[in-house]
Amino acid sequence: MARSTRQSTYAAAQRGRDRNFCLRTAFKSFDTTSTIVVGPTKTEFLVHKDVATQQSPYFAAALNGSFSEGDSQTITLEEVDAKIFEHVVLWLYAGRLEYTEFFFKDGKPTYFTLLDIYSLADRLLIEGLRNAVVDRMAELAEATNSVPTPTDTHILYDSIRENSPLRRLILDLFAFKKTDNLISTHPDSWHPTFLRDLICKLKRPGFSALMRHDIKPWSPLAWPSTKACEVCKVVLKPNVSGNVCGVCGRAFCCGCVVKGMGGGVLDWSIAERECKPWLRGMCAVGYHEHEETERCGSSNGGSPSGLTCHGR
Repeated sequence: MARSTRQSTYAAAQRGRDRNFCLRTAFKSFDTTSTIVVGPTKTEFLVHKDVATQQSPYFAAALNGSFSEGDSQTITLEEVDAKIFEHVVLWLYAGRLEYTEFFFKDGKPTYFTLLDIYSLADRLLIEGLRNAVVDRMAELAEATNSVPTPTDTHILYDSIRENSPLRRLILDLFAFKKTDNLISTHPDSWHPTFLRDLICKLKRPGFSALMRHDIKPWSPLAWPSTKACEVCKVVLKPNVSGNVCGVCGRAFCCGCVVKGMGGGVLDWSIAERECKPWLRGMCAVGYHEHEETERCGSSNGGSPSGLTCHGR
């Protein structure tokens, strides 16, 4: 599928999801407004208090409390980019991110914008927006066969908390996609902690990697037709019992399954589409957070074109 066609498909799916949201039924009171003063330019955003406080515990604590913000109904976010805060306002009122094509520049995904939105959503404790950013990041990576840049990894590791599910997703993107040449030849410097975490993930995938596959008992009939990791292919022979993924056809020896050593330790990039973790269920692999929002339904399935729940 051509890149432009893929982008149009995802954009159409996004527009379809937007029609499910109704502002009238989501919020009941519009008689009180609050002012959010953003950035060094002191850009003022006038938002309805009920809209802001129902979705952001940060806004609820500030505007409903006994602090000066509650008395004046004004919050100042001096170090926040006003352009990034616009995405927060769009989410508060419409429950969506900008359309997919918005996050492109010169034909390349602007992952840094999504990272900045995630960082601000994390600060404001808007869980649904964080999950939406994770979904969009996976959509863009899959549609364009791309990954974040070295500069993006500095935003990820310097501006976003260590236990963020977004960090887990980006590490998986680099582990599963063919990024060897990119990492070794890119002129910019990668964040050193990102490189450390990526090496650890590649060296110690363990059971979590194996569980991404639908493992079933299996006996190969012919070696040339068998897909297996470097560890298993020296063990698996015709008519020798083993295991196979019922989705992508990847084979594993019994020793790897028992010890949790399988999952493509040396070459995760050959995993088929269905076994990529970001396509098998965003909640199941821990990319979503649901402390404040409802869990995604089982009908989700993890496909980028079917990611419908952001926990509004």
